[in-house]
Amino acid sequence: MKNRKWTAWYILTAICICMVLEPMGQINTASAAGEGAYNESGFLDSAASVTPSATATGGGITTPTPVPTPTKRPAVTAKPKADISLKNEFQNVVLTVSTTGEFDIDRSSFASYPLEDLVELHYSSNDSSVLQVTANGGYHAMKVGETVMTVTGIDRDGNTMFYCTYTVSVYPDMSKVTLAKQAVQIYIVKNSYNSTNSAQIAIQGGDSQIFDSDRNANLIYEVISSNKKMYVSTEISNGKVVITCSDAGSTTLTLKLYGKEYKIQLKVSVLEMSAGSALLAGHQTKQLRVKGYQGSVVWKSSRPKVASVSKNGKVRAKKTGNTIITAKVGNVRVGCVVSVTTTTKKKVIRRAQKMASTSQYSQPKRMLKGYYDCSSLVWRAYAKYGYRFGVTGYAPTAAGEAQYLANRNKLLKGGFSQKNAQTLKFKAGDLMFKTGASNGRYKGIYHVEMIIGYEFYGWDQNNKPVLLVKWANRPDGYYGYGIGIVGKM
Repeated sequence: MKNRKWTAWYILTAICICMVLEPMGQINTASAAGEGAYNESGFLDSAASVTPSATATGGGITTPTPVPTPTKRPAVTAKPKADISLKNEFQNVVLTVSTTGEFDIDRSSFASYPLEDLVELHYSSNDSSVLQVTANGGYHAMKVGETVMTVTGIDRDGNTMFYCTYTVSVYPDMSKVTLAKQAVQIYIVKNSYNSTNSAQIAIQGGDSQIFDSDRNANLIYEVISSNKKMYVSTEISNGKVVITCSDAGSTTLTLKLYGKEYKIQLKVSVLEMSAGSALLAGHQTKQLRVKGYQGSVVWKSSRPKVASVSKNGKVRAKKTGNTIITAKVGNVRVGCVVSVTTTTKKKVIRRAQKMASTSQYSQPKRMLKGYYDCSSLVWRAYAKYGYRFGVTGYAPTAAGEAQYLANRNKLLKGGFSQKNAQTLKFKAGDLMFKTGASNGRYKGIYHVEMIIGYEFYGWDQNNKPVLLVKWANRPDGYYGYGIGIVGKM
């Protein structure tokens, strides 16, 4: 009986426990399912959302796996072995061909950027044939030239922090490059269309193709003259320094070629013949000299049968005519025209020059002492030495003098032409008659002038001599060609 009582007690207790645990299980199940939550009254509120913090599985509770926090990329640090530091400004980077190394940014120059967030630097070259760069800044200078390099900074979010470009010039190795000369002399000649007025200095120890402005568009050089009064032009061509100057004087040139400095002493002198013309008679001599030069000169006569010249510049007349005496210094030449005539004609010429310089022009008083006109000057100069153009006591007109010579076949073929002048056909003492007037006279002649030789003026673009006809009563080269006829005396 006693055992039955205890058995009934155990059954009743178990039933009570089950009745209590059943609603608790419903609460846990609802929470786990996330279907709702209980309100303040203890009832399930289906409108409330519940996020489970744990999951009941197999009678236990499991904690959810947390989302991992991303690892921060480290900021770019300075390169201790970088040999070229790039600034945040315009910068021309100069490298020597064949060199290698590393670029890095100058952090003090980029301090305005949040460099603690700089996680990547990217380098690139526009022309890898001139400069090769790796993405992280290693470089190799490949050949002489110029290119543009770009540096891009990237931040932690993958955005561009900065973008910089730099001009990179690759220079040749100048350590063994020298100039063949440190001093040059230029000789210049007045009135020479073909004078180069230049000197050349060879560049030694380098590639002539690099030192040539025509073949190397990126050739880098600069020249400064110490004498600002002298205009000096310099060109680097075919492995040479070509210096041109037309101003006499001295200066020191400072040549900077690919960054290397050279000093050049330049002296420019004007070369002149001691005389541009000479009138000799018989076997007279004349000593010519070159002004502005003390060294050896090469002398030459274009017509040695008319007049010869010694190696020292002494001219000796031989027969009537004209010749050009030249003196050559290097590639520069100067000249003098020597006219050889008879002793009598030389006296005629000197008399005509004296009358023109000491007398007054007057047609009414043309035959009086102290006066002259063109035809009386010619007649009176020649009459003193026995040549009167067929008239005694009074000078004929210019037309009368010309007709007298024409009647004796003494007119020069071609007349007063440039061709006759350049071929030295006019002789000292000949007469030029201006034609073309409507005056009823022979060939309309209205004026006469006495030719007394030539003046050497210079050289033309074809390196031929430029000559001026000299006159007894007019400046050298006064008359243009083609204006008249020439009478041979």
